[in-house]
Amino acid sequence: MRILVADDEPNLLSSIGAFLKAEAIDAVLVPDGAKAKDRLAEESFDAVVLDIRMPLLDGISVLRWIKDEGLVLPVMMMSAHGDVRDAVEAMRLGAIDYLVKPFDPDELVLRLRRAVRDRRLSADREASRRPAGERVRMVGTSQALLEAQRLISRAAPTPSTILITGESGTGKEVAARLVHEVSGRQGAFVAVNLGAVPENLLESELFGYEKGAFTGATDRKLGLFELADGGTLFLDEIGEMPQAMQVKILRVIQERKMTRLGGTKGVPIDARIVAATNRDLEAMVADGKFREDLYYRINVVRIRLPPLRERPGDAVELAQYFVDSLAPMMGRKGMTLAPDAVALIGSYPFPGNVRELSNAVERALILADGEQLHATDFQLGALGKADVAAASPVPPEPFVAPDGVPYTLEQVERQAILAAIERNHGKREASAAELGITRRTLLNKLNECGYME
Repeated sequence: MRILVADDEPNLLSSIGAFLKAEAIDAVLVPDGAKAKDRLAEESFDAVVLDIRMPLLDGISVLRWIKDEGLVLPVMMMSAHGDVRDAVEAMRLGAIDYLVKPFDPDELVLRLRRAVRDRRLSADREASRRPAGERVRMVGTSQALLEAQRLISRAAPTPSTILITGESGTGKEVAARLVHEVSGRQGAFVAVNLGAVPENLLESELFGYEKGAFTGATDRKLGLFELADGGTLFLDEIGEMPQAMQVKILRVIQERKMTRLGGTKGVPIDARIVAATNRDLEAMVADGKFREDLYYRINVVRIRLPPLRERPGDAVELAQYFVDSLAPMMGRKGMTLAPDAVALIGSYPFPGNVRELSNAVERALILADGEQLHATDFQLGALGKADVAAASPVPPEPFVAPDGVPYTLEQVERQAILAAIERNHGKREASAAELGITRRTLLNKLNECGYME
């Protein structure tokens, strides 16, 4: 917890600082309101304690400036005078508490911790209104996955920006949540899928807006950067971000400040940025579709999540994990994988990766009649259906073309996508949902394979 304390009495200021330090609270001490204003304009704090009577700039003026600037943090006032009018004015301007000198230092600490806790709970509630990701656990023991976990454990405690790469469905949000958990940051984890937010709404979603910024803006709205203050902001599918927005994101990362839509003042932010993409950003930079300077800003630490086909043995372990976690919620406790299902899962390439496997297990739990999931309960695309009929404890042969030559991974993926399109009568959203990918990713894949209606 980082607190700014402003008071013109040197002895009291020193005493407060020493007491807060003894309570493991990081306290920044300044002797007047002008210096408090300067520090608030440049740095992030969890809360502010202001003396009302100070030279150069009094506490009420600083509080009014905080409100005008749109800084969102709890402010506590203190005064030796106990003037009721000062207290009323401070509370009207947004102060959350008022202490009359002399006061018990323990009371100051108690109220500060309560105020910071309430603010973080409020941010968590706002963040929880967004769709939750998968549980914070990366299941598997393959060498490729262990390497990704090692990088997460090394990079998470640092403030560096992290770029997570990997195919769709590999669990990039799970990795981002794990980064947040290991980092020890006390703020909220806030995630946004940049490919799912309409371009005309993206700026207000990320930066918020001021009252009157546009028709219908009847109140100030905090953006995701502010909701993630003190925590982690996960920018998923950053490769889908419009170029105009790339410039603004770059400025925020560089300056650690943002401006709400319709606002004029910069708001300091302390959000750890984790970005993710399934696109080839280097190729996009070369093609002029992604800013090179932004690429280098987000690519400080790069964590590649391997596709499921590069994680031998992990698919079966993951399948059992999904059975154990999903079955109780579906009233199917005690379900297990039959040998023929294990053989099928162990041999199927899962072009949709972990997300496809999770969806397949959920469907199998719905379709299964007994206490075991069999190969016939799984629907693994057109290629999977062919193998279900012949599934056995012995792993099936590799997928091969009619001429006996094994399919390449690209061919397997193409067949799975086209089969999904056919089953869903050309409906893109339904096909994307079945494959466990986003609609935009599906459109990109269809363009790559030259699909024409």
